Amino acid sequence: MPGQSALTSALSKGQPTRVDSDSSSPPNGSAAAALACAKTDSCPRGSFPCLYVHEHDRQPLDPIKFDDEDRATTHEPAARFIADGADEFEPASYRRGSVDFGRTSVDGRSSLDGGSQAMRWAKLGSPAMASSFMGPESVGSLPKGLPPDERARLSASTPMTPSLQILSSMPPESVSARTKEARRLRRRLLKSTVLVFIVAGYEGKRFIYERAKELNIRIVIIDEADSWSRQLLEEGVIERFIPFDFSDQETVFDRCMAVMRRIEKDEGQIDGVLSFWELSQALVSRLAEALGLPGNPPSAVDAAREKQQTRAVMAQAGLASPKNILIHSPADLPAAAAHVGFPSVLKPITGAASLGVIRVDDQQHLESIYHKVCREVGSLKVDPKTGDFAHPEGNDKLSNDTSIVREGDGSAFVAQTFMLETYLDGPEVDVDIVFNQGSCVYGAITDNWPTIEPYFNETGSNCPSILPMQNQRELCELAVNTVAALGFQAGVFHVEGKATSHGAHIIEVNARMGGGPVRDINRLVWGVDLVEEALLAAAGIPSCPYLSPYPMRNIAEYSVNAETTGTLQHLDFLQPWQSKPDVLYCRPLVKAGEHVTSVKDGLPTWVYEMMVSRPDIHEAIDYVKSIEQQVQIPIA
Repeated sequence: MPGQSALTSALSKGQPTRVDSDSSSPPNGSAAAALACAKTDSCPRGSFPCLYVHEHDRQPLDPIKFDDEDRATTHEPAARFIADGADEFEPASYRRGSVDFGRTSVDGRSSLDGGSQAMRWAKLGSPAMASSFMGPESVGSLPKGLPPDERARLSASTPMTPSLQILSSMPPESVSARTKEARRLRRRLLKSTVLVFIVAGYEGKRFIYERAKELNIRIVIIDEADSWSRQLLEEGVIERFIPFDFSDQETVFDRCMAVMRRIEKDEGQIDGVLSFWELSQALVSRLAEALGLPGNPPSAVDAAREKQQTRAVMAQAGLASPKNILIHSPADLPAAAAHVGFPSVLKPITGAASLGVIRVDDQQHLESIYHKVCREVGSLKVDPKTGDFAHPEGNDKLSNDTSIVREGDGSAFVAQTFMLETYLDGPEVDVDIVFNQGSCVYGAITDNWPTIEPYFNETGSNCPSILPMQNQRELCELAVNTVAALGFQAGVFHVEGKATSHGAHIIEVNARMGGGPVRDINRLVWGVDLVEEALLAAAGIPSCPYLSPYPMRNIAEYSVNAETTGTLQHLDFLQPWQSKPDVLYCRPLVKAGEHVTSVKDGLPTWVYEMMVSRPDIHEAIDYVKSIEQQVQIPIA
């Protein structure tokens, strides 16, 4: 049947055929053709409850109240969803009265041994793998993606895993339905699968591996020898930790393939390979392709990773995109200014966490900011032991090419190709999306609060969104259509966008689950665990999340930046808020005694983060902001 995926064909015929997540892509791979395949009703009611909660009466959403057993007492469908068991594996971190998010308790101490350990600092930053900072030159050293026909041939010739063999004998609707029973079947199919994770990420991502363990997945992590994730083996969370040297990126793919073959020999057939770490996505996509495993084509991942390519794909598909141009050296600045105009935004073409992103307002400002950012970003040394970014004392190294400058100790300096694009005004949002067989099966929108300019450092967010419904719909539709145009077929995607004065616009597409509070927000508000959805996609198991038709909670969260530059004296200032009933967590992001920076002196430092839940979303927003205003951070 034309247009059917390999999975759909296998399920309908009951024949054991290997799943190829790219098999339904248009033969020419064009963005316009991909978009045409996915554009029909891109935000359906069942997948985007956030767009339909007001539909019947067009009045503000009724407050959702919770009794002592954490059961909704209003919004009967949501109450039924919770009472029916929104999550049979629900970890303690999501139960009212226990806010042990990611195994780090609200009192700032690890819960692993009753709180006697020092806190496992979940700082935003890099994992213990300096060389995983994959810029254009390192991605260029990886193999190119295969043509669609060769990709399909390789996938079809790869023996099916046991879980997919079972899947092929089931009626499609029994697994792909948006029901509790179908979700239970999907979880059974995940049981005992072998999933290989390439780089564990920073320690704040520990909850990912604990969730995979709860789902009875056999977890293998490939990471640097000194990665924190090695301790997961000692704790019995993972089955195997394989130390790996990523420093020689010219050979990293071949050596990683050899490790994957060794895992197959020792552990049995691999069901999937994945990563929740942004800088590993290019490598993961190529490993999956070469092994015939489920995954998205490297071309889609590369286009999402490089912002200028994303813009080109969007333009080809006829999607709204701001003016932009690449800057390789100071000589490019005049032409870039003339093409884009002002105000505009200067940003590295690859990267994460707003590193090096800054607003510029005129030609003179562009000249000065460009050189400043080159010096600052160029001197950000990635420590090979901790993975943290740091400015080496007295280092003023400046590089204007696309290469990461490497030192003898294995550390690296950040690459220096930038893009200048039109500044987008208006409120910013995150659209979290789950794709299955080329269609969106879940999406939710979260409002991001104004960033700290000119560096665009994040502050806070709320969910559900309080934007006008028309703005929400436009942003969700553009996000879904952009993911489709890039060529993605399955997985979890974090899309950042803005509701500007001239319509919806996309800032960037992340080819993985969002970091920070993203998983918590989607799980608490809509009942969808994005970690679980990503695991299903990696194993080639179809997904259609069982979700609440109404928000189960109204969430607001705040990441507080340093107001002054200096040394954080102590953490006692957070204690009064950590036992409040509506505060889900209030925890530091830096240690006492660490140096912090305010916006007037450079990229500001996140000092602490908090999340609250209230019966009404506006109450939640006001409450978390009132806490931020009352807290006095002891910086000297």
